Amino acid sequence: MCDLFVLSAGKNYSAPKSLPLFAERASKNMDGWGIGYFKKHTVHVEKSAESAYVAGQIHDSFQRLARLVNSRIILCHLRFRTSGPVDECHAHPFILKFLGHEWLFVHNGRAPAVESYKSVGPEIEGARSDSARTFEYLRDKLSDRFQSPSPNLPSLFETLHQSTTQLIYEYPGDYNYVLTNGWVLFAFTNHRQFMLLKGSNQLEGGLLLTTLNRGLSNETWVRIAKSTNKKGLLLMISGTDIILQQAL
Repeated sequence: MCDLFVLSAGKNYSAPKSLPLFAERASKNMDGWGIGYFKKHTVHVEKSAESAYVAGQIHDSFQRLARLVNSRIILCHLRFRTSGPVDECHAHPFILKFLGHEWLFVHNGRAPAVESYKSVGPEIEGARSDSARTFEYLRDKLSDRFQSPSPNLPSLFETLHQSTTQLIYEYPGDYNYVLTNGWVLFAFTNHRQFMLLKGSNQLEGGLLLTTLNRGLSNETWVRIAKSTNKKGLLLMISGTDIILQQAL
C-alpha cells in the first residue's frame, strides 16, 4: 500500500536526510512517486512513474529534490497501485484550486466505492482513481459550504470534519489523506496510522509525519491512530503544532 511523508515547519526546510530514508524504507511501493511543496505561496509538484528506490539507489530526480526543495511544507507520496494505471497522472500529490488557494493532496488506502463519484467541478486531468475522486469530493463539499450565504458558517476544520464523515458514510473505504494549502495542513486516518516526530535530533527540524509504522529514525515517534470505536481521526497542523484533533 502507498506511503506518505510530510514535513511541516514554521520556516523553510529541505529534506536531504528524511526523504531518501523514506524512499528506502517504503521501497515496496514501486509504482511511482511525487513531491509537492510551496514556493512563494505557489504550488510546485514533480512526479515520476518510476520507482523512487531500486537496487540500493535513490532515483536521481528524487535525490535532487530532497536536497533542493526549500519550503515550510513538503509532501511526498510513494505509490503502490490499487487503481488506475502506472503513469505520472496517477502519482500524487494532486493539485486543485479552490477557496482562493492552490491545494495539495496525497492519499493512501483503498476505497473503490468513491471511484463512482461525479464532480460538478473540474476533474483532476488523466487520473482515474479513488484518490482523485476523494480529493474532488472534499473540494466540492468545502467549496459548496463556504459559498453559502449563511452568516453562521463553520470553521474550515469543522467543515472538513463533516465532509470526511459524509465521505465515509456515502463511500465506505480505507482512507489516509493529507490536504494543505501551504498555510495549514490537515491529516486524516481511518485504517492505518501516522507516526509523528517533532524536533528530531537526527533528521530535519520541524514536524515530521509518515505512514511508515517504524518512523524514519530510532527516535521516539508518536503513533497517531483512530480509536477502535471511532470512524477516524482528523488533525489540523500549523507549523510544528497540532492545533486541533478530533475523532469522527
